[in-house]
Amino acid sequence: MGRAPPFAIASLLAAVLIAGCASRTAAPSSSSTQPGAAATPATASSASSLPPSTAANTSAPVAAHVAPCPVPALDYAGTPYSPQAAPATTNVPALPAGAQVFGTVFVPGSLSYLLGPASATCQAAFASADGGESMVVTSVADRSAGVTMVIRAGGVGPSTDLACPYIPAVYAADKAFRQGQTFCGHPSADVIRQIPTGTASLYAAAVLVPAGVKDPNLHGSGGTDPTVALYTAQVSQNAANGQLVACTLASAEGNVCAASLKFFLATQAYISTKLSAASLSTMEAALASFLDPQEDVR
Repeated sequence: MGRAPPFAIASLLAAVLIAGCASRTAAPSSSSTQPGAAATPATASSASSLPPSTAANTSAPVAAHVAPCPVPALDYAGTPYSPQAAPATTNVPALPAGAQVFGTVFVPGSLSYLLGPASATCQAAFASADGGESMVVTSVADRSAGVTMVIRAGGVGPSTDLACPYIPAVYAADKAFRQGQTFCGHPSADVIRQIPTGTASLYAAAVLVPAGVKDPNLHGSGGTDPTVALYTAQVSQNAANGQLVACTLASAEGNVCAASLKFFLATQAYISTKLSAASLSTMEAALASFLDPQEDVR
């Protein structure tokens, strides 16, 4: 089974949010697989307190410092809002060495956290026209490496497009929404595993993009380090509310990538608020089993 790619982060939110849509306005490159009659999204076998994790994580929470992830003031043009800082600390499960919690407030009542490397900067982006929200953590040592989270892709179209290449139910919804004009390709080398939620209409998929493989949906992939990502979605017949966290870091920080995906699932993914503790625990175990073997090939 193929292993390893980078999720290098580009300049800003636009690259992240548009990545999914861009691959739908033009045919995927020859290295990607376009879903169609013979190809649907692939699968692989193999405190402020944080939002309720319904607590599958049994480690005792600790008070963690929250580094700022500011939203540019210009992002609020035409709205009654202005940049706000997140609280200085929050309670989280024990963090791995070299990890840092970053936080921001997009609009009143919308507090978001992202786990990334400690030696990094963070930039948030708010699309006031459609409510898009994203956070990008960029490594100081390697500006092509970091962690990106799409909290709200912004609008029904981008939200439905986001996980289309990786979750079959989202592909079906996107095809209905786009009236058949859907391009949800991804490289055949991607390793994709569906993470069962045990709950109707809720879906998740873990993705590994091998080093040197460019996945046009994950900006920055294709470098010397692997990219790992987790997509989640709540799906209806012709729409989906998709979210994403993706991480590309050097092999020495592989534990930070794993922790970031687990943190997102437990505390930031909307679907986690709709799951039982038992279902969330099962999902976390499935995600860990997908991530852990990859450490050997980093």
